[in-house]
Amino acid sequence: MTDRLDKRVLRSTSDIKETFMKLLFQKPFHQISISEIVREANYNRGTFYSNFATKEDLLKEVIQDVLQEFIQQIKNPYRSISKVNLKEMHTEDITLFMYLKEQAALYKLLLSDHIQVDFRYQMARVIEDLFVAEYEYELAEGSPIDPKWLYIYRAHGVAGLIIRWIEEDFPTTPQYMNKQIVELMLLSTETFHVKN
Repeated sequence: MTDRLDKRVLRSTSDIKETFMKLLFQKPFHQISISEIVREANYNRGTFYSNFATKEDLLKEVIQDVLQEFIQQIKNPYRSISKVNLKEMHTEDITLFMYLKEQAALYKLLLSDHIQVDFRYQMARVIEDLFVAEYEYELAEGSPIDPKWLYIYRAHGVAGLIIRWIEEDFPTTPQYMNKQIVELMLLSTETFHVKN
């Protein structure tokens, strides 16, 4: 009995999320009501409230689902290795940019003004959390770099690159971006010129 109930709860949660996303593609978050969500999903308000406290909680959970898949895509090339040498990396193992292009409509929606949260910041923050929790950069002996700031710098740089690529409607191929991201992670410049 409990197993059947659990499956029903999972199904209703999934249906409500799916319906909510369909509505979000049609209109801004603030114009969507809980009544409309449950009506379109063929559930009642009680079912909604047994799964989510508020409409904002529903949005938060949807975003968490998206960001969880996003992080899995980042981790794909490193699943079976413990030490990564970026100079020897096979860029075709990177799946992130292909995934983002396949999910273009979703990411454009989440980066749009249809939602009331800063998805850009959340994206950068989950990359930062991943870097801090699961990766440890080798720094030169005696380096003055504080790893905390290196993780923040790289995470927000990666997020910025991804966001701009999406916002510019994928002007280059995922394969090109795979190569760019690896080269950018390796790049170090000591000098720059101030333009007139």
